[in-house]
Amino acid sequence: MDLRLFAYIVVGVLVGAGVALQATINSALSRTTGALEATFVSVTVTLILIGTLLLVGLSSGHLGQVASAPRYLLVGGILGGAFLISAVLLVPKVGAVSFLTSVVVGQLAGALVLDHFGVLGLPRIPLSLPRVLGILLLLAGMRLVFR
Repeated sequence: MDLRLFAYIVVGVLVGAGVALQATINSALSRTTGALEATFVSVTVTLILIGTLLLVGLSSGHLGQVASAPRYLLVGGILGGAFLISAVLLVPKVGAVSFLTSVVVGQLAGALVLDHFGVLGLPRIPLSLPRVLGILLLLAGMRLVFR
């Protein structure tokens, strides 16, 4: 395996572990503040971090062009908020592993459809038996995790 690819995989795994920790931390915070309030704190800290990175010159694009972007591209923020609120509400009920397993299954099943149709400029990668079987195996794994 190429060393660069391996490094990307390691970063992905670490970020994934961070997502598990984020869901757990936000859930714990919600016991003190409330679900929406914990989500608000999380988003505010994220905004401060990203704003600071932009202010110190780590920009890689053209933020001023956002006004010319199609409005439907702003839905990403709504989806991010839905994830955070869901994590805060569901992690205490089903646990971090069960919640995140269902999230990953949903992400990959959704990505399978997005790839198939080449949504928003993605390369079109048609459905194939191995890809569908992979999703079915993930569903079976999710069933095991929820036992």
